[in-house]
Amino acid sequence: DFRIPFSALRKNILENNRELVLPDGSIAILPEEWFARFRDLAMISKPEGENVRVKKSQYSFISNILEGNNRVEDFIETAGKGDFQIEDAPKGLKKELRPYQLRGMSWFMFLYKNNFGGCLSDDMGLGKTIQVLAFLLKMREISKEFRQKTQLDLFSNETTIPHAKTSLIIMPLSLVHNWENEIRTTAPELKFLNYTGLGRRFNQKQVEKYDLVLTTYGTVRNDYEKLSKFPFRFVFLDESQYIKNPESKIFAAVSKLNAEQRFVLTGTPVENSLIDLWSQLQFVNPGLLGDLKFFRDRFYQPIEKRGSKSSEKKFRQIINPFILRRTKNEVAKELPELTEKIHFCPMTPEQLEIYEKRKSEVRNYIIESTKKYGTDKAYMIILSGLMRMRLLANHPGITEKDYPGGSGKFDQVTESIRKVLSGGHKLLIFSQFVKHLVLYASWLEEEGIPFLMLTGQTNTIQRQNMIRQFQKGYDYPIFLISLKAGGVGLNLTAADFVFLLDPWWNPAVEQQAINRTHRIGQNKKVISYKFITEGSIEEKIMALQEKKMDLFNNFINRKISSNISSEDLVGLLE
Repeated sequence: DFRIPFSALRKNILENNRELVLPDGSIAILPEEWFARFRDLAMISKPEGENVRVKKSQYSFISNILEGNNRVEDFIETAGKGDFQIEDAPKGLKKELRPYQLRGMSWFMFLYKNNFGGCLSDDMGLGKTIQVLAFLLKMREISKEFRQKTQLDLFSNETTIPHAKTSLIIMPLSLVHNWENEIRTTAPELKFLNYTGLGRRFNQKQVEKYDLVLTTYGTVRNDYEKLSKFPFRFVFLDESQYIKNPESKIFAAVSKLNAEQRFVLTGTPVENSLIDLWSQLQFVNPGLLGDLKFFRDRFYQPIEKRGSKSSEKKFRQIINPFILRRTKNEVAKELPELTEKIHFCPMTPEQLEIYEKRKSEVRNYIIESTKKYGTDKAYMIILSGLMRMRLLANHPGITEKDYPGGSGKFDQVTESIRKVLSGGHKLLIFSQFVKHLVLYASWLEEEGIPFLMLTGQTNTIQRQNMIRQFQKGYDYPIFLISLKAGGVGLNLTAADFVFLLDPWWNPAVEQQAINRTHRIGQNKKVISYKFITEGSIEEKIMALQEKKMDLFNNFINRKISSNISSEDLVGLLE
């Protein structure tokens, strides 16, 4: 005789109470099967009068009580099969996308069309950045074509077309330079704003003129009130494990951002527990896994504490449509034999302070020496001064006895080591300076990570034993090697990652180091990273390799030709 809305039953279902008091005071006993069937719906839904509302991202929780097909079900089925449409690469992209990268760009398009967010979780070295830039460039081109069709008349031209709405990319400070460099070389049509530093200004009318705003987690934490007022088109989090703690200020800050859609990029979505993943998926699709209490009760406790296979299966079913992950081994056929990447590392404040102080001292000394003795005779003084600056760029602790601070490069390399090891890969680490390798040896020992180390002090028998140990099994995943001792004559094909910790005067020597693993007998694809300290002599050395090969070659040959001035040399320290 009574019509009871579901919203009135929620409390009973949540409290597991089968007795429902009816309007006439009598008691109805709710069917036991309702509690299993409707429990998820009761937990995730929000009452609205007699109705209850759920987010479309929570469809997987209620699919068992719905009948018939709908768009969300179609999306989940298509995403599960992975048979979404593969788009053409944008015309303005300056690099060719590998097939899996084109698929990644197309996956972003697929999510965009269905108004969902997602997590791109490719392995380190597979090019998450270029996939994002290709997607943003593609969206810009689509917007431009649309405006041309709908707004342009015979007397208009392309310069009158406004930019597509602005997107925001948030990252650790250490990655800003890398993103800037990738945009310039890969998608130069994208106009970007670097919103970092003490002098930053957020003017909404100015920001609207850009396709992209690059900023850091620290900046967002401090400026979230300004940033949250701006209607961004897309927000991307790079290295999104930075928001893994749902109780943190940075998670709260990024959650307040206003965007049509949100995406995250990370090679390590789970570092400690499944709650890491909840935080990131809560950011991209709020409510996908329910609130934190629901998630703990429904998934975290059953899976991590009790090993529930049914809960794990349900969990995978829910998250799979929103995560795209490819490992290096899965896309090996699409990778070139060797991929070389440059990673720029900003200095820490303490490192920058000591670097600038010593740079001024060394520069003045070099100028005085070249004036007094001439360039030829001052060669060793010049070389010694430049060497000192290279060590400071690596880590001031190598040369400064009482230096209390850290090193931007050291932080980036150690973080990258963790990523490589998390993927089950083996790694060669080269440096020209044994003292530099010792820093990493100490860190590896503290972390309990097994490693081998080869320097000029290693005798022939030890050397052969180390090679054997590294080549078999995974007992020693890391091999630290000094350039002079291991630049040639080693066959280390067990490794598929190479880290070059400092740029060498002779790029051929870098290639020799890479060739320790990228050689005949290697059946894996090799990825090499060169770590460069931003704003240091290392960047100048790289510039020299391109612009002043004469000077470069003269340094290799330990002689200075007559057409090279002291200004050229001092230019390394400007």
